[in-house]
Amino acid sequence: MKKSLLTILYILCIIPLFASQQTNSQNPFDGASSDSTNIYEIQKLKLYPNPANDYLTVEYDVLYIKEAKFQIYNSIGSVVYTKTLKEKQDNLRIQVSEYKSGLYFCSLQIDGKLLNTRKILINH
Repeated sequence: MKKSLLTILYILCIIPLFASQQTNSQNPFDGASSDSTNIYEIQKLKLYPNPANDYLTVEYDVLYIKEAKFQIYNSIGSVVYTKTLKEKQDNLRIQVSEYKSGLYFCSLQIDGKLLNTRKILINH
């Protein structure tokens, strides 16, 4: 009786662990490997000052396979700035004094995949 009870308890403890491992694993047929997911998760982007007046500083630390791109969009979705980034940690200093005051969106794209979008306010 004790052996049967221990076996049932063991099975009840193992099944949830097995199920959680199955939900966290990648499907091998979805076209994305766990390595590419990890690469996308480690990209870093920091923008300051916010609100910006004359200059916007962009700190980035990117690791990519083909191409990394930083873009700034105005509030109606038009691209007002584009820069191809180097694969490393670096800074950009973007002059925004010629942009109209308002809300802008900054995006980081790695290999054509949009990874990060941040809002900035330009206020003159």
